[in-house]
Amino acid sequence: MSATVRELVDEAYERRESTWRAALETVNDWVEAACSGSALLSGDRVTVGHGRIKDRLRAGEKLRRKLADANDEIHEAVEVENQVIDVVGARAVCRTEREQSALWDLLTDSNDESNLSVAEVREYSAQPKPSGYRGRHLIVEVPFDAEPSVLVELQLRTVMQDAWCVLAEEHLFKPGQALKSDAQQERLSVVLSGLLAQADVVAGYIADDVGAYLGMGNSSPPRTIQNLDAAADVPSIEVTIRELNHSYVLAADEVGRHGIIRLENLGLTPENPEKSAFPHPGDKLQVTMDESNTTRYFIPVAGQR
Repeated sequence: MSATVRELVDEAYERRESTWRAALETVNDWVEAACSGSALLSGDRVTVGHGRIKDRLRAGEKLRRKLADANDEIHEAVEVENQVIDVVGARAVCRTEREQSALWDLLTDSNDESNLSVAEVREYSAQPKPSGYRGRHLIVEVPFDAEPSVLVELQLRTVMQDAWCVLAEEHLFKPGQALKSDAQQERLSVVLSGLLAQADVVAGYIADDVGAYLGMGNSSPPRTIQNLDAAADVPSIEVTIRELNHSYVLAADEVGRHGIIRLENLGLTPENPEKSAFPHPGDKLQVTMDESNTTRYFIPVAGQR
């Protein structure tokens, strides 16, 4: 790396690193706000990472390669950001492609009320890179009043896509490493990417199937408390609330049998839950039990809450 490029990179970091970190925090807050407003994305279904500011040495090496490839040069520190647009990187890891697509749609919505704008989209899920990398990227522009705006590369990955990065990319495809990957390793990396993509599909099927049992898009409407009032001969039992989830409540009876209580049966919906109406772990409820070959439901007796 020439002294000129090194000096320009150092100057850019000294002038702008605090602003870059503020931009990164802004993007993370933006993603978390989008998740908290969606029943599908709430809870732990999306993990927003801390993000990173690219290491100075790696930024300089990337800039040097890019300038050499284009037979170009720069003379101002501000040009460092223009050439290396992933100096600031954010990441959100979604459980499955279903959550990834939902988050992508929210963040690219033209009616988004934040002051952030999406400058560019890069789709590598349907069209992976030659290395096998899959994911979806947004180049987000974060404005500042007294300084130039900052571009933040936001990566949206599924758990399986992120696993590929941990298993393959970090070891084989980071430029500048002393150990170079060979053709066989690169082929195996693409094979691994395909296998994990199939695992993503299977995980999506499982999520959809479980969601149907929980009343999240199943074709048959869930039972209502009013329906059950008519069945006066169904005995009730007492259960204890064990766990709260974004779309259901888990409870157990006195002999240890666990069952699901749908939000609908508590008078709530995943899209617009009244948090104050949620039961709490340890609460007792009188319920009737509806058990099939695959699922045990507890349905609260009317008039308790």
